[in-house]
Amino acid sequence: MLQRLSIVLLLLLISQVLNAQKTDLEKIENLKIRIKQATYYDSSTVFSLGRQCIQLAKKLNKENEIGYVYQYYGSFNYYANKLGEAKKYYYKSIAIGEKTKDFKLINSTKIRLNYLTLDQDVLKAESGFKQLLQDAKKGNYIENQLEIYNGFGIMYETRLMYDKATESYLKGLRISEKHHQKFATGYLLNNLALLKLKAKKYEEAKKDLERALILSTETNESRLRLNVLNNLGLVTHEIKDFQGSVIHYKQTVTEAKKIGFPSGILAAYINLSSSYLDNKQLSEASKSCDSALIIVQTYRDPLFLVNAYLMRGMVSTEQKDFQTAERCIDSIRFFLQSYNDPNFRKELIALQSKLASAQGNFKLAYELERQYSSLSDSIREVSNENEQMRLQTIYGKERLENELTDSKQRNKILRTKSELKSANYRFTFLVIFSLFLLVLAAIYIYNVRKSRKIKSVFSQKLIEQIDAERSRISKDLHDDIGQSLAVVKSKLNLFTTGKISQLEGVDAEIGDILEQTRVLSHQLHPTALEKIGLERALISILEKTQSATDMLCNFDFDPGGRTIDLETSSQIYRIIQECISNTIKHAHASALKVSVEEKNGELIVQYRDNGIGISGSQDKLGLGLLTIQERTAIIGGRLDLKTGTNKGISLTITI
Repeated sequence: MLQRLSIVLLLLLISQVLNAQKTDLEKIENLKIRIKQATYYDSSTVFSLGRQCIQLAKKLNKENEIGYVYQYYGSFNYYANKLGEAKKYYYKSIAIGEKTKDFKLINSTKIRLNYLTLDQDVLKAESGFKQLLQDAKKGNYIENQLEIYNGFGIMYETRLMYDKATESYLKGLRISEKHHQKFATGYLLNNLALLKLKAKKYEEAKKDLERALILSTETNESRLRLNVLNNLGLVTHEIKDFQGSVIHYKQTVTEAKKIGFPSGILAAYINLSSSYLDNKQLSEASKSCDSALIIVQTYRDPLFLVNAYLMRGMVSTEQKDFQTAERCIDSIRFFLQSYNDPNFRKELIALQSKLASAQGNFKLAYELERQYSSLSDSIREVSNENEQMRLQTIYGKERLENELTDSKQRNKILRTKSELKSANYRFTFLVIFSLFLLVLAAIYIYNVRKSRKIKSVFSQKLIEQIDAERSRISKDLHDDIGQSLAVVKSKLNLFTTGKISQLEGVDAEIGDILEQTRVLSHQLHPTALEKIGLERALISILEKTQSATDMLCNFDFDPGGRTIDLETSSQIYRIIQECISNTIKHAHASALKVSVEEKNGELIVQYRDNGIGISGSQDKLGLGLLTIQERTAIIGGRLDLKTGTNKGISLTITI
């Protein structure tokens, strides 16, 4: 029972903790909304609510929420024109985003930083927005994408590229409607309406603003509602619906007071005065002007101060209250001594002209009207020049950017061409190398086939020679040794049968048989090599050749102290024996020379004669030379044959 009670209490405790956390998270979200709305006008509210939000975020270990508070601090300073402070807080926000891996926060804050860039370098801001849009799409940050499209629209408006501005707002609008982002839909419709207002498409602008007003009310976005109401007042005023503009400006005043936005209240009162004046409601116009003047005395904004006195002067002139109008003119003159703005001077001249006309001083009114026209033309000319210079600067930078882009593109094309050229070179090299390998392979295959053919011919001839040698040996055994043995046997039979009394000449015949056997055996295997060595064996064969043929035989033997093994000696002996045999049979030579010498660690065996030489290609050479080649290969030697018609033969074996 106690165990169950403990579990229940634990679950209740966990539930309370979770509920508390949920409540705290809701508090954070509410505080963020209030801070964001207060960033336009109320520093005390921004920072006091910010401190509360930071404390809750630390309590819940939600450090990224602190990053959003710093972002709001940056926005407040931006609206207050404290750009250095704004940057400082934005960088703090980005640092927290990087630490907590909140990439949406990073992207969102960088968008606001890029708005600072927009005030200084339009082209750089454009590049920044493009990169930020890629990041926002990659992370699927819908709200950030909408802010970027809004930024594109504002940027293109400053460059008077209204078609591109419209396109950017419409892109954002389609996304916001698809994802039911009511606030974004509202401010995008508001900005589109202002473009339509410039294009004098008043009815379309009015429809967009009325829709934006509904959305701003549904989302409780007071700042947006204030702007939309003010813009509705502008549109209805342009279409001469002065009563409608009065209604909208009165609502603007109410909305501005609700959020405590001083400049919003001032603008609303001045605009309301203008609508009352156009609607001939002079008393209400006068009250609105007085309300604006009361506020502007503490707010001290130059723009609103002059506009408030100008409007009060206009209303007073219509009311025939010339004294008040003169006081307003004097106040404006005093202000213009320290703040000389040509547009304010122009409006002052317009007010003076209207007052002079109302007082019946038409000559002065005419002279002031001329001054007004002249100053308007001058201001317009200067404004056009300034705008032209501004646009030239923008488009000059843009041209440089385009030229740089073109240069990069050309470099890219050149690199591509270079890579293609290099690829062509590599391909050509590969083709040539492949052909070279094919040629080598063909040569190798040809040589292998030729070698096989030579070996085949050699094997065939060797078999034929072996058969011929066997036939010769058989003949020698049968005709010589066989016949001699038959004679001896016959004599022995006659002796044993008593037909003859003695064996005369048998011992000599047996001696001849032994000699024949020895010669035959020596021909089959040179046993003298084992007994007397290579040098004496070669001398013996050369002496026999010289005595039998009358050829002059020369011999040099100097192996340099090197011991020649029996296998090598046997092959050298057979090679020389074959060479001598070929010379005797084919060369018609009168001399030959054999040398065995050691040079540079190699054993050089050389055979030369002065005969008619050998003609024809190597594949047509006889079995004797093929046999020499095979014997040279057996002992690991290299064969070099030099010959030609009537040039004799020079055969060198290097071992």
